[in-house]
Amino acid sequence: LQQVVTILMCGVRAGRVQQLNPMSLTWSMQPLLLFSVFAASFLDCGASGENSSNNFSTSKQPHFDLLMGPSIPLVGFGIGNLPHENIPEVVHAQLRAGALLIDTAHASNNEKILADAVSSFVSSGGGHSKTRGGQLTGAEDLEPLHVVTKVWYTHLGYERTKISIGESLANLANTPRQIYVHMLLHWPRCNDEIPWMNCEAEENNLPQTVKDAGPPPHLDKKGAFLQSWKAMEEIYLDHQHRIKLTRKGMKHPPLIASIGVSNFELEDMKELMLTNPRVRPQIYQGNSWLIFHDPFLMDYLRDHNIFFQSYAVMSGILQNRERAPNAYSILSGLSRELMDKQNGVTITEGTVVLAYFLHKNIGVIPRAASAKHQQENSLQSLSAVLPHLTSAHIGQLETAIPALMKGEDIHTSVSFMNALSTPIQIHWLNPDTKEEVLVSNIIHPGSVEIQNSHPGHRFVAYDPEREVRKEFLVDAGYGEKQFFSVEL
Repeated sequence: LQQVVTILMCGVRAGRVQQLNPMSLTWSMQPLLLFSVFAASFLDCGASGENSSNNFSTSKQPHFDLLMGPSIPLVGFGIGNLPHENIPEVVHAQLRAGALLIDTAHASNNEKILADAVSSFVSSGGGHSKTRGGQLTGAEDLEPLHVVTKVWYTHLGYERTKISIGESLANLANTPRQIYVHMLLHWPRCNDEIPWMNCEAEENNLPQTVKDAGPPPHLDKKGAFLQSWKAMEEIYLDHQHRIKLTRKGMKHPPLIASIGVSNFELEDMKELMLTNPRVRPQIYQGNSWLIFHDPFLMDYLRDHNIFFQSYAVMSGILQNRERAPNAYSILSGLSRELMDKQNGVTITEGTVVLAYFLHKNIGVIPRAASAKHQQENSLQSLSAVLPHLTSAHIGQLETAIPALMKGEDIHTSVSFMNALSTPIQIHWLNPDTKEEVLVSNIIHPGSVEIQNSHPGHRFVAYDPEREVRKEFLVDAGYGEKQFFSVEL
């Protein structure tokens, strides 16, 4: 009986209890499960009794439960295009802050640099905790590190994809920490219509071994990625039983925890699913633009429970702050409001945007080389924001973020309806000079005039003889609407 209680309690701590069906227990055992939920936080479940195992996700970081395999952290960081000499410092800083997810690509030629950086961090004692006896835990006790990497379009096709995956796994092998790899197809094809893609030249520059492995994928734009998917399925399924062993405290070379795609169009997704794959895509990595401007793709991913991981969050949104200052002011106002509720935690406009994506269960992988940007992207800052986001905040962000993406500013929409029996005209009241500036045409009885305005603006309505004077204050926010009726 004591062993059963211990197993259940440790299962709660390790996250395994979610896989246990209480109805499968005997009548006499069911109360033990309820007791275990209460008591789990007081039990030491370490293998030796000296420290707790970290092979299950015990961190408070938000995760997404994939269709199969381990859950994936919602928050990570990207190193794809960072200068190689900067990568070790960035990786060390992020791991020190508790990061569990790193995004890169085989084409970035930095996977081995990443593995070396992780190895040097672990070797220097980074990430370790102390046992009751004061000893540092071993690397095998660290939570697995998740790495997203990708197969470049020059390696599409069954055999070429196997070569790319093999090289990535070898590059990531030089670390004492367990690595879970999330392997994606970077693009469905090479497309010469995209200015920076040069299909023929890239094919010619490949090593002969890759050329000999399979036909040039740019000559089979519709079928090459489907053959790649078959190769990814085979390797993924082969790795699944090994992942189960890592949950028992055994460290393995890098293991493929999930497979997915990046930069696929909706038709590409449908084409892949029509092949009735043995393993469906578990991750879709795409530009943040898609979240607001490709509803059909986003609906498709949701319907198939495919995790969306967003890149270009900062560059795709904050770079347009000068073209959409009113939209950006919403982010600034929220960051100030939320920072006032914290004690010394840095919350910037970027932090607020990232927190919005996490609120929507969308993964984020911002790239940051500077300490300042790493801080605003940090789990500490995001954790400080998330509990305080209200439905009103979400509404404001869903107005401001699309406007910033498009670089089209937002205003307060103000409607004036003439409920008088005579025509009227609307004047804007200059707050500095108090001058009344005519801003409308003649508004006939029963008609409506709409003006783009700003919060705090004042307007004055007059009839032609100026016998009627009505003043109105705009107290709606940016992206909101306000209605005024001009009447006696």
